[in-house]
This record gives sequence, structure tokens and C-alpha cells, in this order.
Amino acid sequence: MKKLSLFFILFALLYIGCGEKENNQNVPVNEEALNFDSTELKASSIDPNSVGLVKLNYNLKKGESYNFRLTSIADDNQKIIADTTLEQKVVQTITYLIRGKVLEVESDGVSEIEFNFNSIKLTADANGKKYTYISGAKLDSLDKERYIEYEALVNNPFTVRLDKSGDILDIFRADKIVNKLLELRNMKDSVSADDKKLLQQDMVEGALKPMVAQVFRKFPTNDVSKDSSWTNVMPEANLQLFTLKSIQNFKITGFEKFNGENLAVIVADVSANYKISEQAKQNKVDVKNPDYRADGKIYFNLNKGLIQKSITSTSMKIQFSVNMPTPQGTFQKVTRSQSTVNKNILELL
Repeated sequence: MKKLSLFFILFALLYIGCGEKENNQNVPVNEEALNFDSTELKASSIDPNSVGLVKLNYNLKKGESYNFRLTSIADDNQKIIADTTLEQKVVQTITYLIRGKVLEVESDGVSEIEFNFNSIKLTADANGKKYTYISGAKLDSLDKERYIEYEALVNNPFTVRLDKSGDILDIFRADKIVNKLLELRNMKDSVSADDKKLLQQDMVEGALKPMVAQVFRKFPTNDVSKDSSWTNVMPEANLQLFTLKSIQNFKITGFEKFNGENLAVIVADVSANYKISEQAKQNKVDVKNPDYRADGKIYFNLNKGLIQKSITSTSMKIQFSVNMPTPQGTFQKVTRSQSTVNKNILELL
């Protein structure tokens, strides 16, 4: 089966296609709730000795619902130099209003949570051309096709199982989203059960799990205090031209008081190294040193047992050149450079 792309993946740029319609004017009543705050929390420092040792455990209660706002801002710049120069700049902002309802909490702290994307808003600027999507608004046929992945995602809940440290154990009931996506594409009856299963796995690993991991980050299970640090080894990423190995580093820098509740303030960065792929070497692709960086700040509410807010960013710069054959039988050097910055903001509402 031809691979079906899931363009609502948090860290991917939306393919905005061609066409002249640029804005969706019908605005649902909750548009104001989609306005995000990218600033750090205004909280006051407290003596770490008054807090002592703590556990960064999620304190979820059966029957309770929690609301979050997750915003992803992507700034992508690309340049291709050959006999002429082509440049593209895309800035995209996607905001999700998320409701998490706790269905069950087991004796060992493992929770079952129903996740629902209540509303989604997207704005994009591609080389000066602007696009807007807000879920619940009336769409014409062009916009229905352009934003079909978001239409399949909104108000279509799935279920997450995770332990109290934030380790995501399972994501299921995602088949409903896949079925809706195929229905909107008029492909519901033309895709085999095996292909649906593969598409569901791709969606869970590439789209849903990264978003859930923004809401429920994995924390250490042991007691921690000021200056405690830990690491998370990330799965190796195969980016075709090179593979990337990275380690996330975390450290508690202190504690703060916010609305009468105690917050653990955690800073994060990343250590990374890469290896140029054998295929790139065989094809004589000259890959310059990729530059991958990440940093951020996380505020964990010790009273609620939830992330109060997080602001994290990643950036990737890469440049590569290759000699391409021309119709004249000669070779033309083509150089492509790309710089991408992604910023993610999570807010507990």
C-alpha cells in the first residue's frame, strides 16, 4: 500500500498544497481558549530546604478530568542552490486543547486515561501566503482536503496507559482516528485490515505518542531534590543522510510557589552525536556537520502531581551537496541547506 502520510505529526510541517483560499473566517466560540502564553511562569522562589525530598509522580484520580493547551511552533527555512537559487520559509503554529479523563487507576499507580483533542487551531505563513484552520469552522472542499488529518483527529478520543512516573505503556483505540481519516479520504473500504494496522502503528508512534509525551513526561522514580539530575536516552533517529543519537539531560534548579502550590523547576538540554549513513557516502553526498540542539524548562506541580507548564525547543541545521546529472550530459553541483526550529509549550488549564 502506498504510505498514507499523517501531517498532524507534532514536529512535521503541514503540507499546505496549492490553491487560492487562504483563511477560514468561521470561528468557534472557544477560539479565545486557543490563545497560548509562551512566557515563563511568574512564580516566587522558595527555600529548597523547606521542600526537602520529593517524588515527581503523577497523582491522577479516577473520574477526574484535566485540561491542557499544547502549542507547537515550527520555523523552517530551506535554500537550494544550483544554477538558480530557490528559498522557502514556512512558519507554522498549531494549538491543541486537550482533555484527559482518568478512567482507571490501578493499585500500582498505572492509569488509564481517555485523551481527546477538543479543539485545534493552525496558522501558517508560507513565503508570505497565510493559512488558517480552526476546528469546528465550516470548510469548503479545498480546505476539507487540506486539513483532513486534523478533522480526523479532533473530538475522536483514544486511550493511554501510563505509570505514575510518566512511562507510556500503551496507546489504544486509535483505530477510530484511522477509520475517520480513511472515511474522509473515501478509502475506508479500499484499505486492507493489515494496512490499517500498519497505518495505526505509524500514527501512534509518529503522532499520538509524541504529543502524549509532552503532557506526561517521564520522570525518575526515586526521590529527588534541588540539584538532582537524570538522563533519558532517546531511540536512535534515522534521518536518511545520517543517524542521530541523543541523550536528554534534566536537572532540578529549585522550587517555586505558584498560586499557593509548590513547583519543582527543571531545566533540560541535550547531548547529541551523529553518523553519516553509508548510503550517503556511496552516493557521494557531501554532508556538512549537522547541528542539533535542544533546551527547555519544565514546571512540575508537586501538589497536583502534574506538569503545570513546560517550554521546550529543538533546532536542527544541516547542509549537503551532491553532483546531479544535467540534460546536457554534464554534472551540476546542488547544495541544499535547512534550518528548523521547533518550540513546544504545554499549559495546564
